[in-house]
Amino acid sequence: MRRLSSLDAQFLAAETRTFGSHYSGLAVFETGDSTTITAATMRSRVAACIDQLPPLHWKVMEVPLGLDHPVFIEAEVNLDDHIFESTLPEQADDEMLGRAVADILSTRLDRDKPLWRLDVIHGLPDRTAVVITLHHAAADGIAASEVLAAILDNAVSPELETRRRSEAAPNPLGLAVRGLAALPVRGVRALLAAPQTLAHLDQVPAIRALPGVHTLAQTVRRDGAAKPLNAPRTRFNVKLSGARTVAYGTVSFGEIKALKAHFGITVNDVVIALCAGALRRRLTETGDLPTGPLVAYIPVSKRSPDTQDRFGNAISSIIAPVPVHLPKPVDRLRFAHETMTAAKQRTSDAPDTLLSDVNDPIPVPIFGIAARGLMELTSSRFARPPINMVISNVPGSPSAMTCEGAPLVATYPGSLVFDGFALNITVVSYQDGLDIGIVGDATALPDAWDLLADFRSELDELSALVDSERSAH
Repeated sequence: MRRLSSLDAQFLAAETRTFGSHYSGLAVFETGDSTTITAATMRSRVAACIDQLPPLHWKVMEVPLGLDHPVFIEAEVNLDDHIFESTLPEQADDEMLGRAVADILSTRLDRDKPLWRLDVIHGLPDRTAVVITLHHAAADGIAASEVLAAILDNAVSPELETRRRSEAAPNPLGLAVRGLAALPVRGVRALLAAPQTLAHLDQVPAIRALPGVHTLAQTVRRDGAAKPLNAPRTRFNVKLSGARTVAYGTVSFGEIKALKAHFGITVNDVVIALCAGALRRRLTETGDLPTGPLVAYIPVSKRSPDTQDRFGNAISSIIAPVPVHLPKPVDRLRFAHETMTAAKQRTSDAPDTLLSDVNDPIPVPIFGIAARGLMELTSSRFARPPINMVISNVPGSPSAMTCEGAPLVATYPGSLVFDGFALNITVVSYQDGLDIGIVGDATALPDAWDLLADFRSELDELSALVDSERSAH
């Protein structure tokens, strides 16, 4: 049994009819036919490593009367309930595959079973796609990438070598009693954490736009010079519909590292500037460009490399401006570097457990109501948007991976969007490429593939600028 932290539980509590807290990894393999990677071969691979991947056995169990956060209990897994196979229509292309992945992301996972699924999708010429979907309550981005690697490449990391132990299902009455007993402990812990929590409330994405939050955090920090970073209202700051849109592609990681070296900045800085340039192009094209920067939530892993607990969520947040308001690409790079440096310092000043500390004081019986109510408020016209989007940069494998002998071409992330911020851009490095996954609400982002093209155009322009400056010297 695993008790969920308040942060883990938030991803379950926030789910609605139009929102599921899960994400996917789209792995594309060079196969040549549709017989190398199939549902049958994937069932065999998952069966070989499933005991080393606890989240694939975890099923949600609610605590009676809502006296504690839910727990994950061990459940037997029928792989036929989790592994599926399909074929795209004839003359399929990347956009068709993107629609298939969007349909998966639009479908909530069944809580009566462990919260994952795997889809094998045929139909692309000489390629086979494998989509692994996992609930955010069970794993954050880093943990999910370890699960993906273990299944696809038999690359179970040393940290995952401990095999699971069979457990009896917990007694519901015992869970309720334990929840009651934990109430005073949680109260004391929340009280002790309050000064640091209040000082950094403006770093919590869903809370930061509530009236008075910035002033309160600034006062507790005694930082009278701090200026609020306000997000403009954009077409991404809407309630989610029931449908998602997905676009994906790869750009040269070598070009990005060349920009990093040339300007003396970080890969993260380059990614933020590229997102800014792509969004500026797209929002200019559609007449939606704001006069100031957009604001992004950038998740940061806080899990120690040597920790025994590899799953659940160990994340904090960077809140940073995205300089869509600057017309020159070089200015966007420099702006990203300067502001990301300051934003990282703010995050390092905050406690690693900030996102859990904010949730802990909320009484568990009303936790779900509070989580959904907050999302409802921040996506309404009655509150300023807390952020505009999520941007994430996840390090991937520098080495080639295979599945059933088929080379992995790319691995595209498909992450979460939320009520109020309906755009997510996540990038993962793999060998010499940077794989981009764009997920949006289908209504708010009907032009996801155009945004991907804008990303490539921005990188081309910056790379050409570096080449011209080098040749001039």
